[in-house]
Amino acid sequence: MYVTGACGQTHHGSSSRVDFVHEAFITEYMMPNLTAYNETCANICNAMFNHRLLGIHGESKYADVMELVLYNSALSGISEDGKHYFYTNPLRRTHDHAMDTTDQRTREPYIPCFCCPPNLVRTIAQLSGWAYSLSENGVAVNLYGGNRLNTQLSDGSRIQLTQETQYPWDGRVNITVDDCKHEPFEVLLRIPSWAERAVIQVNGAAVDVEASPGAYARIMRSWKAGDALTLDLPLDVKLLEGHPRIEEVRNQIAVKRGPVVYCVETPDLPAGTDILDVYLRERSKLEVQHRPDFLGGMTTIDGDVLLRTDKRDGLYRTLDRPGWISARVQFVPYYAWSNRGESEMTVWLPIVW
Repeated sequence: MYVTGACGQTHHGSSSRVDFVHEAFITEYMMPNLTAYNETCANICNAMFNHRLLGIHGESKYADVMELVLYNSALSGISEDGKHYFYTNPLRRTHDHAMDTTDQRTREPYIPCFCCPPNLVRTIAQLSGWAYSLSENGVAVNLYGGNRLNTQLSDGSRIQLTQETQYPWDGRVNITVDDCKHEPFEVLLRIPSWAERAVIQVNGAAVDVEASPGAYARIMRSWKAGDALTLDLPLDVKLLEGHPRIEEVRNQIAVKRGPVVYCVETPDLPAGTDILDVYLRERSKLEVQHRPDFLGGMTTIDGDVLLRTDKRDGLYRTLDRPGWISARVQFVPYYAWSNRGESEMTVWLPIVW
C-alpha cells in the first residue's frame, strides 16, 4: 500500500513469476511513483475492504486505512468542481512521461472505462454509514467531520449526537449528546495511529481515559442530554520515510499532516522548474497556513526547498557538487493536485541533510 492508501502498482507487465499481469500487484516492496497505477476503484476497494474488517474485528487500524484512502487516493480521483476525474493516481507526474491508455495528464470529464467516477461519487454519498458503528452497549466514532447522528443503540434505545469540527484542518472535535437513555453506555473515540498526545474532555473536565494512538478510547458513563465531549488531536507536520526495501523512495521523504498527505506541484514553483529538480532540506521550517479561498478551502504548508540548477546530459555523470538555489514553496494536499491546469507533481522529495 502506498503512503496515500493507494494500491495496485502496475497497469500491465510481468509478475515475480514472469507471467503477464494487468491491473495488478507485483513484487514485494516494488512501488514505482511515476508509473504507479493506483486505480481510483482499487483505492476505494481498499477502504471498503477495511470498513468490512472494522465491522468484524472492531480495531481502529482498519478505520485508519479508511480515512487515509478517503482523504488522499480516493478523493484525488475527482476535481474541485466535481466534474472531472482521474482513473489512475500516481505519486509523481512529469510532462515527458509516456502516457499509458488509462493515464491522464489532468482530470477529464469522461473516461472511456467509466467505472471510477460513479464509484467514487456513490462512495462519498454513503460515507455517513461509515462514520459510526454500534458496540454491544454504545457507539463508536470512526470518522470525524461535521454531522448529526440519529439512530438506535443495540438495545433499541435512542441516541442522538451532533459532531462539530473543522477536521482534518483542525484537530478539535466537539460532540454533543442531544438525546440518550438514562442507563450508562460507552462512547468509543478512534485515536488515529498518527495522533500522539490526544486529549479528551467531558463537559470541560479531563477524563481518566487512555487515549492511545491506534486504538479506541472508551468513555463509559451515564450520559445526559447536553453533555459535551471534546477530543483534541494534535495535527503536527511530519516527515515520513519509506521502508529501506522500497528502492523508489530511498533517501526521499513525504510530508503528512494528520490524515492528509501533501505534494509539491509546479504551479507553486518558479517558472520553468522541473519537478525532479526539487529537494527538501531536513531542517526546513514547515509552516501551516489555512487558505479558505484556495480550491474550496484547505490547509496548505509553506516551506523552503532547494532547486538544483546544474543541468547536465547523460545517463550517468561524474559526481560533482550540485548547484542550488533556495525557494519558498507551497505544499498542497495530494488530493488537490491538477486543479490548476496541467502540471508536474511529486509526493516524494529527495532530502538534503
